[in-house]
Amino acid sequence: MSDYHLYILVVIVSITLISILIGVRWRSRLLPMSGMIVSMYLGMSVGLTAGVTFGTLFQGNLFFSTILGICFGVVAGSFFGMCFGLLSSIEGLMSGLMGGMMGAMLGEMIVQEQAIIIIKIFLLLSVATIFLLLILATPTKETINNKGWLLKPILTAVLMGGVLYLGNTFNIEAVKSQIISHNHEQDIHTTSKEQKKNQDIVIETINMSYSPNEFVVKKNVPITLSLKNSDQIEHDIEFKPFTHNLIGHSLHQHDTQENVIHLHTKPKTTGEITFSISESGTFEFYCTIPGHKEKGMVGAVVVK
Repeated sequence: MSDYHLYILVVIVSITLISILIGVRWRSRLLPMSGMIVSMYLGMSVGLTAGVTFGTLFQGNLFFSTILGICFGVVAGSFFGMCFGLLSSIEGLMSGLMGGMMGAMLGEMIVQEQAIIIIKIFLLLSVATIFLLLILATPTKETINNKGWLLKPILTAVLMGGVLYLGNTFNIEAVKSQIISHNHEQDIHTTSKEQKKNQDIVIETINMSYSPNEFVVKKNVPITLSLKNSDQIEHDIEFKPFTHNLIGHSLHQHDTQENVIHLHTKPKTTGEITFSISESGTFEFYCTIPGHKEKGMVGAVVVK
């Protein structure tokens, strides 16, 4: 779990605790119907935020991410609803259950870049719970006559902006770290190719994608292809050059067919295969695990 995802969970837990404290303190100022509305809103928004977060973290394990998302949503909605009676608690529980379930399914289906945008939207909706409480707990006359009431939406906007800014800071740092790591690996690969006749290619599978997703090799020169699986689910790589010569492979290699190069890796493992290609051309490679190619796990190898 990255610092960014941990930050998201800390924020929604904090929003839940603050909302519950406000609900307990202002219970007499809020109508039962208002309490029910907020419990449903809080349970759904927190459930969606947590569900998408865990769905992206544990892609391939929908059951586990769904359970975690539901737990966050149910606790937020039902605990707040307890301040206003059994019916509000049940409404909050059901909203949290639906939010966690839908969020986990959404996180399972989208890539990391898309998930970050969706998480930000749901996180801001969760933070807006405080503003909703301030509105519902303020009598209509006070809203009209008290000019100081305008400070409430202003402070809420500042809070939402601060949450979004801190989230972007964590996210930018994570992206910079990945870029530095990726550039360092490219430098190592380039040096290795210059020093050795054998061509070493390392492809990493992360967040349902190949990195890099394209590489260039020379024909009739041995190629050692390493597939580093950094995801929580198994992946493979397969492409079909016209003619090739298989030299060696690791234990992760499946049985190969004629004119098919196939390398399989389990989660958090690395496999490799050594071969040479006898003809020039561009060949598409992809993951044969059902659904992975459709999610973008494709690339190309150029043979010169």
